Amino acid sequence: MPIRSRWIFLFLFYFAVLLSEAKSQQQYDIAFKFDRDTISIAVSKTFANKLVITNHSDKTIELKPRANNTPALLGLIKLPQSITLMAKETKSFPLKYMADRRTIVKGNQIFTIEFQSDDPTVKIQPPQSFSTRLNEEQSLLLQTELPEYYIDQSTGQVQFLVRAVNIGLVPLTIQVRFPNLPGELEIRGETLPVTLAAGGQSLLSFTATMRSKKTAIDVDLILQAIEAGGKVVANNRVRMMTVGSVKRFGADLDLQNLPYNNLLALRYLNMGQDMSIYQAQAFGEMDLAKGRRLNYRLNTDYYQKQKALNVYDTYIDYQAKDWGVKIGNIYENLDQPINGRGAKASYKLDKERSISLYAVENSYMLINQMNSLLSRGKIIGAKYTFRSDLPQESSLSYLHTNSDYRAVNSDLISGKGFMKLGPKQQLWIEGGYSVERLQKGTAKMAGALGFNYNYADDRYQISSINYYSTPYYVGLRRGLIQSDTRISKLLKNNKSISVRASYMDNDPKYLPGDRDYYFNNANRIQIYEFGYHTGKEKLQLDLRPYFMEQRGTYQDWFGLSDSQVNWKSSSIRMVGDLNFFTAAHRFSIQTDYGYTYRNTSNRPIAPFHSLRITGNYNNRWVGFNTFIQVNPFYLSDLLASSGNGKYRIYSFGPSSQLNLVENRLQVQIATMYSYYGFSRSNNFSVTGNARWQMKNGWNLTADLYYTLIRGDLVFAMVTDPQLNQNMTSSYAFNNRQLRLGIEKNFGRRGGRRGHKLQLLFFEDRNSNGVRDNDESPARSVLVKIGKEAAVTDDRGRVKFVDMDPGPYSIQVENNRGWVSRGTISVVLTKNQSLEIPLIITRSLKGRIKSVTNKYLETTPQLGGIRIIARDLQGKEYSTLTNEDGNYVIYLPTGHYKLAVVTEGMSFSIENPSCEIEVKEGETTEIPHFRYRDERRKIGIKRF
Repeated sequence: MPIRSRWIFLFLFYFAVLLSEAKSQQQYDIAFKFDRDTISIAVSKTFANKLVITNHSDKTIELKPRANNTPALLGLIKLPQSITLMAKETKSFPLKYMADRRTIVKGNQIFTIEFQSDDPTVKIQPPQSFSTRLNEEQSLLLQTELPEYYIDQSTGQVQFLVRAVNIGLVPLTIQVRFPNLPGELEIRGETLPVTLAAGGQSLLSFTATMRSKKTAIDVDLILQAIEAGGKVVANNRVRMMTVGSVKRFGADLDLQNLPYNNLLALRYLNMGQDMSIYQAQAFGEMDLAKGRRLNYRLNTDYYQKQKALNVYDTYIDYQAKDWGVKIGNIYENLDQPINGRGAKASYKLDKERSISLYAVENSYMLINQMNSLLSRGKIIGAKYTFRSDLPQESSLSYLHTNSDYRAVNSDLISGKGFMKLGPKQQLWIEGGYSVERLQKGTAKMAGALGFNYNYADDRYQISSINYYSTPYYVGLRRGLIQSDTRISKLLKNNKSISVRASYMDNDPKYLPGDRDYYFNNANRIQIYEFGYHTGKEKLQLDLRPYFMEQRGTYQDWFGLSDSQVNWKSSSIRMVGDLNFFTAAHRFSIQTDYGYTYRNTSNRPIAPFHSLRITGNYNNRWVGFNTFIQVNPFYLSDLLASSGNGKYRIYSFGPSSQLNLVENRLQVQIATMYSYYGFSRSNNFSVTGNARWQMKNGWNLTADLYYTLIRGDLVFAMVTDPQLNQNMTSSYAFNNRQLRLGIEKNFGRRGGRRGHKLQLLFFEDRNSNGVRDNDESPARSVLVKIGKEAAVTDDRGRVKFVDMDPGPYSIQVENNRGWVSRGTISVVLTKNQSLEIPLIITRSLKGRIKSVTNKYLETTPQLGGIRIIARDLQGKEYSTLTNEDGNYVIYLPTGHYKLAVVTEGMSFSIENPSCEIEVKEGETTEIPHFRYRDERRKIGIKRF
C-alpha cells in the first residue's frame, strides 16, 4: 500500500472512532467522564481529578450526585449536592482528596460517581469510575527496644523484641527476616508472616541462639520486613555482641566472612490450603589448596500451588591468597546500604591494603517468580581499605547509585579513619561528600563530618559521638546533627557516677520529584542525664534521672489538611534498671517513669505521667518476658494512634526450653500476649521449635507458629452513612503455620589452620602454683592476648585457636578481683595447654603522713617509698607510694604484716610496721605510717 493511501486509511479510522465515541455519548442526555483514569497517590498527600459533565438535551436538567458506596464525595474539594446544567451546557468540576485513613483503605481503590434526576425522561450515562494506586514505600516502621544486645555466655542466647508499626493506610502482611544471619547464629521466634491493620502494630519476640557456645562473634544484624511478594518495606539494624570462652584468632567480625560448619537442610512449610512451600538451605566453607577458600550460602523457596520459585540470601564467595570474588546477594555498609544482588571483586595489594569493586542491584530477591517488583536501584562502587599497626580499619569508598523508581541518581564519596592519641585515648574520624540529582531536573551537593572520641583510665571514662550531615546528604544519616557525650567516674566498691548530654536533630530533605520527598519528617531530642550505679555481688542497680525535650514535624496523618503539624514536649524522667544473676537464675527489669509538663499535640493533654517497663526472667528451663507502656514516650508514638484511644501497650508471655534424652532433643516454646489500647487490638501468638540430633550430623527439626489477632477498625471508620453501611467495626483473623525439616552437617570447620592454646585458670589458695583438688576454677575472667579476648567458662577454661607460631603475652584483666602472680608468656610452636594460677584480691588503700619538723623548710619526698606486705607463709606483695604519700596494694584474703622499707633512706617511720587481716566482704583499714625526715639532724647541748 502506498504511503499516501496509508495516511488516508489512518485518518478515516481515527475519524470513525471519534464519531462513534461522540455518537455514543450523544445517546445520553447527560454524559460525563473523569479527566484521569488512574492516579498514583502517596501517604498523607493530596491528589486531584476533574469531572466533565455535558448536557446534550435542549432543556435545563438538575442532577444529584451519588458515590455508589465509595469515598468519591468525601474530598477536600467535592461536588455540590445539586448541579444544574442549561441546555447544551458543559461544566467541569475539580475534585481533590487527602490520602489518609479516612479516604484510602485499599492499595488499589475505586472512586465512582453516578447522577440521578427527578425527571424520569432524562437519559443519564451509567456510573463512571477512576482508581488510585497507593505507593506503599516506607509505610512500615521496624524498631528494636535497644540498639544492642549481649548474648548470654551461659545460655548462648538472648531475647529481643521488635516493634512493627504500620503507619500506612492499608493493611500489610509482613515477614521479618535477617538476611545477613551467620551460620553460627540462629533466630527463633515470630519469623513467619504477620498481618498489621492500618495504624496497627505488633510486638514480635525473637531469640538469638548460638548454634555452638564455643564461638564468640560481634554482629551488626540486619532486620528486614518483607511483603508476601518479596518487596522490602522496612529495615533496621541491631548489634549482637558476645565474648565467649573460645576465640578464633584473626576472625573477621563481618558476618559474611565468619567461618562456620557446612549444613544442608530441606524443609516443608504449610501455611493453609493456599500456601505450601518447599525450602532448601545450605551454607558452609570449604578449604581448598594453597590457602584458597570457598564460602557459599543458599536459601530458596518453591511455592507448590503457585508453581513459583524465590531465591534470596544466596551467594558464592571464592577467596584466594591475593584476590577474591563474591557473586549473589551482597550485604555491606559503605555509608549507604549495599543490600541486593550482584558481584564484589577484591584484590589485596599487601597485608595492610586492599581494594574492592561492587556492582549491585538493590533487590532482596536473587530470583523472584511470585510477582514483578519495582526497580530498586543500581549501585556501582569501590572501596579502598588500609590498616596500620593499630587494630582498627580505615577506608575510603565511592558509590554511584541510579534509582529508576525514585527518578534520582547520586554519587557519594565517604571515608573513615582511626588515630590513637595515646595509651588511653582514641579518635575516630569520618566524613563524606555527595551529589544527588533528578534524572530530569536539579541537583544538590551535600556533605557530612563526624568524630568519635574515647578516653579511659582507672577512674574516668569519656566517650563522645559527634556527627553532622547536610539535609540532602545521601548517606545513611541524612540531615542529621548528633552529639552524645558521657563522662563516668569509678568509685569504691563497684560504684560509679556519670553525666550525659545528648542532642539529636534529624531533618532530611528530598528533591521535588523524588518519590521519597514526602517523608521529610523532622525530629529533635535533647537529653541531659545524671547516672548512678551500684552493685553488690550478684545484684546491680542503675538510677538515671534526666530531662528530655522533643520537637517533631510530621505529616497530619488524621486531619483533612495536607499541612504539617509541629509538636513539642518537655518531660522530667527517671530510669531505674535492676539486674540480678546467679549461675542458675537471671532477672532484669528496666523502668522509665516520666512527668510530661508540656505537650503541644494535646494527645494526651499535659501534664501527664508515662511509664515504660521491660522485664525478663530466665533460668535453665523457663523464662518470662514483659513489656508495658502507659502513655506515649516519644512524639513519634503518636503516629500509630488515632488520637481517640489511650496509648497503652501490655505485652507478656512465658517461654520454656528443654534439653532431653542426653541433650539430643532440644525443645523451645514461647507464648506472647499483647494489647494495644490506642488501636484496641489483642494479639496472641505461640511459637515452638524442636530439634532432634541424630548420628553423623543429621538433625530433624520442627517449627510451629500460631497467631490470633482481634481489634477494632479505628482508622477506617468514616462519617458518611453510605460508606458505613457495608463496613464492620472490628476484625479478627488467625494464622497457623507448620514447618518440618531435615538437616545434615558435614565437613570440617573452615578457616585458618593455626595452633591452639588452651588455658585453665584456677584459684591458687595456698600459693604453691599448682592446682590442688580443693582449689576451684576461676570463672568469668577476661583474658586478652593482644587485641583478642575471651572469658573463662564455668570450668575456668579459655581457648584461642588458629594462632600463628611465635611469642605471646597473656594478660588477665583485674576484674572481679582476679590477678595473676606475674607476667604470663608463652612461645607457641605447637598446640599447648597451660594451667595458670590466679589469686583473688582486694584493693586496699593507705597513706604515709609526714610528721611536722619546724627546723626543715623543704618539702618531704613522699613518692617512691616501697610498702611490703608479707603473709604467714612468707609470700610478699609490694607497691610504691605516689608523690602525695598515697598507695594502693592488692592482697588476697588472709593475715599480713605491712612494713615500710627504710634501709639506706634519709627518713624514718615512727611506726614502721603493722598487722592487718583481709577478710571477704569486709573493709580493712590500714593505719597511717608516720614519716620523719632525717636529712638534717639537730643536736641540743646543755651547758
